[in-house]
Amino acid sequence: METVKIDRLVKGLGRTYDDFVAEGLLSAGSIKSLFENSQNSHFIHKPEPGVELWFWAETMRLERIVFCLISLAQGESKYAGELPVPLARPMNQENIRKTLGRPHESKGPVKLPLPIGATGGWDSYRLSLEIHPNARVAMQYLPDKSVCGLVFTLVDMGRD
Repeated sequence: METVKIDRLVKGLGRTYDDFVAEGLLSAGSIKSLFENSQNSHFIHKPEPGVELWFWAETMRLERIVFCLISLAQGESKYAGELPVPLARPMNQENIRKTLGRPHESKGPVKLPLPIGATGGWDSYRLSLEIHPNARVAMQYLPDKSVCGLVFTLVDMGRD
């Protein structure tokens, strides 16, 4: 995915699926329910391997953009495309903090059930007002502190 498209999607957090279709960023009918045969809180669009756009089911507003940079589970696709500036591969906690400064929020290593297992925690940074006044980016780390995932998300989802 080109960084121009990523930038447009990030700036569009909070907008609806129909807005993105009307702009030509997404194809009509490309969205899937999160779970089959159950009540879904989110619908997901996967524009390419390793990228997921999460839309809140009630409003169809884009709440989250997920990039899998390093697969944690068998069969999980990883994203191999461009990243928005100032992010560049390879990334680890040290160079993220040198580039972006002190995180707004941070969580240390935790152990999750398999297939994930041990993690290196995460850091979260508020995006600048020029990019999006209500969004942040979080970096998920492996135990060696390399970045395995990026998530752009709304800070205030605007729902109860």
